[in-house]
Amino acid sequence: MVAASIISRGSDTLNVFTRRSQPNIDINLVGQKPGLVSSYTTGDHIEGTVTVTVEHETRFNEVEIVLQVTYADIGTSRTTVERAVCPGRTGSQHMFLELRQPIEYGDYPTPRMFELGRKYSFPFQFVIPEQLLPQVCTHKRKYNAIHQSHTMIPPTLGDPMLASNGRTLLDDMAPEMSQISYIIRVGVLKRSSTDQRQVKALASFAKKVRIIPTVEEEPPIDVFDHPYYCTHKEISVKRGFPRGKLGRMVASSAQPKPIRLLPHSCDARDTVSTVATLQLLFNPVGNELPPKLGSMTSKLKASTFYSATPWEDFPCQSGAMPFSQGFFNETVPLSTMCVGSAEWQKHSTSGCERRDSTESTCSESSTGPSSEFNSGIYYTASVVIPVSLPHSKTFVPTFHSCLMSRIYSLDLTLSYHTPGTNVLTPTISLRLPIQITTQSDYTCEGL
Repeated sequence: MVAASIISRGSDTLNVFTRRSQPNIDINLVGQKPGLVSSYTTGDHIEGTVTVTVEHETRFNEVEIVLQVTYADIGTSRTTVERAVCPGRTGSQHMFLELRQPIEYGDYPTPRMFELGRKYSFPFQFVIPEQLLPQVCTHKRKYNAIHQSHTMIPPTLGDPMLASNGRTLLDDMAPEMSQISYIIRVGVLKRSSTDQRQVKALASFAKKVRIIPTVEEEPPIDVFDHPYYCTHKEISVKRGFPRGKLGRMVASSAQPKPIRLLPHSCDARDTVSTVATLQLLFNPVGNELPPKLGSMTSKLKASTFYSATPWEDFPCQSGAMPFSQGFFNETVPLSTMCVGSAEWQKHSTSGCERRDSTESTCSESSTGPSSEFNSGIYYTASVVIPVSLPHSKTFVPTFHSCLMSRIYSLDLTLSYHTPGTNVLTPTISLRLPIQITTQSDYTCEGL
C-alpha cells in the first residue's frame, strides 16, 4: 500500500513536470473580436499568427499549422447512426480537405530550439475554396449532379457554440450524431533521434472557426409524383355530416424563391424572408358559394440526413432506409395569419375548353374547374404567405455531402369554414420544397 502510494505521488509529480514543460501555443486571428467565434465564407482569407513560448529550452523540428475541413474531430464531419433494433453504433469519419501552411526555413530559429523568455511568431493564411477536389467524392452515384453537390464546401453544423456568433447558444437543429466542424490545429513536432520517421507532438493547440459557404440557388425540385412533397391537392368540401358535398376545392403552389441568409457581417437581428403563394380553386356542386377561409399556418421543417456510407442519391425520407442511414426532423413554427379577408373571384366555364384535369385554357385563371363537377362556374382565390426565419434558431444553407445533407420543406395548412361543421374545422395542407442559400455579392445596407 505504501509502495503504491509512493508510485502514485511520483507519477503525479512527473505528470505536472511534463505538462509544465510543454510549449505554450496561442492562435491569434486577424479581426478576432473578444468572446465571438470568427465566421468566414467562400473566398475569405483566414489570417492570423501562431505564437509559441516555453518555460525552458525546448528542442523541436517543425511547427505544423493545418486547417482541417473534414468529417470528424477537428475540421471534420462526424456521422454516427444509431438503431434501436440493433444495439451499438455505426460511425463514419471522412477527411475531405486539409490545408497546410508552409513555413519557410528562415522563419525557424537556428538551431531548432525555443528559448526561455522569447516569443516566436509564425504567420498563416488560408483561403476558403469554392469547391473541394474531385477525388474527395469517388464513391458510386446515380447522377453527375450528386458529385457536384458532394464536392461543395459544407457549413459548420452541430456545435451550439458555433451556431451563431459564439456568444449565444443557438440550436442549428442538427442531431447529436451529425457534426461538421472546422478547426485550425497547431502542433510543435519533434522527430525521434533513433528513427526520423517517428514524430512526436510536444504540444498541440486548436481553435474552432465557423464556415458558412456561399451556396447558389439550385433549379426547382421536380415534385411530379414525389413521395414526400405535395404541391397540389384536391379535397371534397362538405356541408357537414351527413348532408353531402358543397363542391371540390383545389390548392396548389409552386416552390417559393429561396431564403437568402445574410452575410455573417450583417446584424443578426435583420430579417431573412421570402414569400409563398397559395392558389385556391372552388368548384361548386350547383350554385353553392365558396367556403369562408379561416387561418393560414406555416411551418418550416429542417431535415438532416446522415449515413455511415456515402449517399448514392439525394436523400429522401420516404420508404425504408438501410441500416447505415438515418434522418432527423425538427419543425419550426413560422406564423399563423387570418386570411378570412381573401376574396374569391367568380369565373364561368362558357367558351372555355374543358379538360379532365384541374387546368383550363381560360385566360381568367391559371387553374380551371375540377372535372368532377360541371356547374358552369368556379371560384379562385390567392393567398400570399410571408416566410420569415425566427431568431430563436440558427439556419444553415441547404447542402449535400457524401455522408450528410440538410434540406428544408415548407408546410402550409389552410383552415376554412362551411355550414354545419362546428365540431372540427376542415383544413387543406401542402408541403413545398424550399431552399436556403447564402450569397456574398451584396451588403447589409438597405436590407
